Amino acid sequence: MVTRSMDEVRADYISTMGQELGANFYELYRELVELHILWQQYRQLFGDSTDTVQLLNRTAGLFFKIVQDELWDSVLLGVSRMTDPPSTGKNKNLTVLSLSPLITDSALRAEAQDLCTKAVTAAEFAREHRNKRIAHQDHNYFSNRNSNPLSGISRAAVEDMLAALRDVLNRLDNHFRDSTVLYEQFVDDSGARLLVQKLSRLERLQASLPQKSVPNDALK
Repeated sequence: MVTRSMDEVRADYISTMGQELGANFYELYRELVELHILWQQYRQLFGDSTDTVQLLNRTAGLFFKIVQDELWDSVLLGVSRMTDPPSTGKNKNLTVLSLSPLITDSALRAEAQDLCTKAVTAAEFAREHRNKRIAHQDHNYFSNRNSNPLSGISRAAVEDMLAALRDVLNRLDNHFRDSTVLYEQFVDDSGARLLVQKLSRLERLQASLPQKSVPNDALK
């Protein structure tokens, strides 16, 4: 298996898509990879197994609640950034909406615009949470949450958002490079799954030893 450096990946995108489109696409590609890694870690800790959640609660419930909230909000922030308008006032933003104007093929540009519109629609609730709760403290929401609730959120909705973003980038990847990226199938060997395995082994070891044989300090 050949592994390319990120500089080589960037150079390849620029070579096949052109300087501006390729450079912008590469940055969004990196962002989407990172988003899928964050989401994968979240799912491995909190979304795949009730037994795992119970293990985390027994081990350090408060700490893992903080981790859960931070991972969740990080994903919502990342999705919001990728689906923001291409400019805010005088400042330009690098988002999926930045790509279409750089595409010279009119049919592909129209198709990309349609996919971007779907991605923006799918991400509406993420931007709402970003604007009113995560990045800002909306007065109406924080002063009376019951009367001004935010849109409901779910793991399924996050999956839909990520899928919509994949559709945008993979359509361009397929057109220019005749390939797609399996963003959702990132393989890690040092992430959340390994942590859960080690915590489970430690708990089994602790349970197998006489209580007096396990110094309190060793478990702190």
